[in-house]
Amino acid sequence: MPLIERLEQKFGWIAIPKLVRIIMCFQVLVFVLVWVQASENNGYPALLELITLNIGKILQGEVWRLVSFVFLPPTFNSLIGMFFAVIVSVLLGDLLETLWGSFGMTLYVLGSMLGTVAGAALVWSTGGGIFLPTSGYLFSGSLLFAAAVYHPNLEFRLFFVIPVKLVWIAIFAGAALLLQVIGMLSTHPMAGVALVLSVANFFVIFVPGFRRAVKMRGELAGRRRKFEGARATAEVAMHECVSCGKTERDDADLVFRVAADGEEYCVVCRAKQQG
Repeated sequence: MPLIERLEQKFGWIAIPKLVRIIMCFQVLVFVLVWVQASENNGYPALLELITLNIGKILQGEVWRLVSFVFLPPTFNSLIGMFFAVIVSVLLGDLLETLWGSFGMTLYVLGSMLGTVAGAALVWSTGGGIFLPTSGYLFSGSLLFAAAVYHPNLEFRLFFVIPVKLVWIAIFAGAALLLQVIGMLSTHPMAGVALVLSVANFFVIFVPGFRRAVKMRGELAGRRRKFEGARATAEVAMHECVSCGKTERDDADLVFRVAADGEEYCVVCRAKQQG
């Protein structure tokens, strides 16, 4: 029995259906509240200070930060950007939940959160302070990377016009993340390592997920070949008159007979030959 099924038998109660949708709803709420606070106070919104992943504050008793940081939106500067981030994240979350089930999706989200907390603790332990104020971006990115493994050919309409496959979007996002890691390694090595830890849940599922995706695509290709072969067989005529060239596809009621010369004739041409 696969490990994920054994875990589900013991810890299935932790599964939260539509978890990604719930998280995105909270991200939208935080986005709106931050905009309101920023416009009123003209400064750093108090809400962000309360929910950012701050290991020092957590050790002082503010344990809600272990969860609240996942509600940070991927962007605070663009309403359009936030809109598309929510739509795409919900779509990819539903896609992955259909594939993994609620328990698997919950485990993946928990893995993302644990990796981010571990990264934040690593940075804090080396005097780096607060880590990943835009962890919502990494959460959406981890969904994107996972979905691209299973459905690389899924198309999105860029600007509602240009079709772009999901695998290319994931490659672009991965390249941007890699550049960010390289930049951090040059200034604060532990921050770069922490950034990798924050998406470690993707690497945990990548190998088995990639193998499963390849297997699924192979099975689909096999079924397609089988179907096309059966359809081609159905389109080939079983009988053909050597005289007029008619087949049972031309006339379903036409009867064919094999003559003494070993050739097949329709009854009309055979009657003419005998006449």
